[in-house]
Amino acid sequence: MKSSNLLEKMNSISTGDHMVLLYEDNDAIQNAGIIANYIISRVNNNEKCLVISGDLEMDILIKNLEDSIDFQKIISSGQLSLLDKNDAYSKDGKFSPSKMISLLKELSERALQEGYSGLAITGEISWVLDYEDGFEKIMEYENMLNDEIFGLYPVTVICRYNIHRFTSSMIINIIEVHPIVIWKGEIHENPFYFELVDIDDLDIEKFKVASMLSAISEYTNIRSRFHDQLELAEKKYQKLQLNQLTNIIVTLTGLLEIHDKYTKNHSVNVAQISKRIAENMNLEEEDINQVYYAGLVHDIGKAIISNEIINKKGKLSEAEFEIIKKHPEDGYKALIKTKEIENIANIVFQHHERCDGAGYPRGIKGENIFLESKIIAIADAYDAMTSDRPYRKTLSKKDAINEIRKNAGTQFDLEIATVAIEKVLKIW
Repeated sequence: MKSSNLLEKMNSISTGDHMVLLYEDNDAIQNAGIIANYIISRVNNNEKCLVISGDLEMDILIKNLEDSIDFQKIISSGQLSLLDKNDAYSKDGKFSPSKMISLLKELSERALQEGYSGLAITGEISWVLDYEDGFEKIMEYENMLNDEIFGLYPVTVICRYNIHRFTSSMIINIIEVHPIVIWKGEIHENPFYFELVDIDDLDIEKFKVASMLSAISEYTNIRSRFHDQLELAEKKYQKLQLNQLTNIIVTLTGLLEIHDKYTKNHSVNVAQISKRIAENMNLEEEDINQVYYAGLVHDIGKAIISNEIINKKGKLSEAEFEIIKKHPEDGYKALIKTKEIENIANIVFQHHERCDGAGYPRGIKGENIFLESKIIAIADAYDAMTSDRPYRKTLSKKDAINEIRKNAGTQFDLEIATVAIEKVLKIW
């Protein structure tokens, strides 16, 4: 997962979320990135942070943090503390779940007194397996977290476990006590999580039903929370791409305007007419944007044609017309070099193709022509017929519409031409 998307999801974490990071032996670099994003999101949420090393590659973590936030500031202010497991979990050489829970309560209360919104902690306790009754102590600690911390104290936790150090049944137990699971760089809602209950006099079947329904509801809520953040991040990325695309198109259009005095208004008109047609065809927003920008640069290939040919009064010679016919391909060659506008390059390449196959530069026809190119072909022809040109008289809007209607099904796509005439050109 991209770091930016992971950070967006981490920003959705709420105080009180109990998460587990399950990892494999070779996940050290990825884990450092995950924990770095976790810390960044918690710092941004004004939480006091505690990182307990365990198997975590601290050098990589620190480098990731230094690249994103003022690392020295949060260390010197005390907002972030980096501890070895012996300093946090086992000062006397033993791991005591009750002592650790008491410490978390104390630290969270102190964080509030210092003006923070809560306490964020991440720790690795797989090493407790090395001691007698190690797994029992791990599960005791996890259950005490759910029972005595979350919902009562402003604490957020990512527990870290190397799955290769545990049996499958142990991992199942660990998963069952964490509402949120981080695996392979992704944050997952956990439908297998069940809250602690007092099993005395419990109707097991009713409990299963209630737990399943509760899990479904919680699953949906968490899924929506993370999905919305990912969707927001994607929209921001798309907006950035659109801004970059706009800058590229404006630059190219300006280049053509310098070369051909008739181009400016024509390009804008074709773009606007094409956009209106696309909108009335109910195309997706992305497709509408592409047809608009393709309209702006559909004649960019003319930039390398001499002014004598471009502005010639009277009929072009056969040789001159062959040069003109190359402009869709020349425009394509210029545009295709920029990856961000590859689709637009393809649209420009085909904007003079005809549905009957009599167009240029390749003579392709029918369904083999891009829909967007067919749209621009109509807008281009209409504006050309209704605008002043050095080589012919201007047609009235009515006559231009009649020409498009007459050539619908041969030169132009019949369905698109119908939409263009009825929904756009009659009121243009």
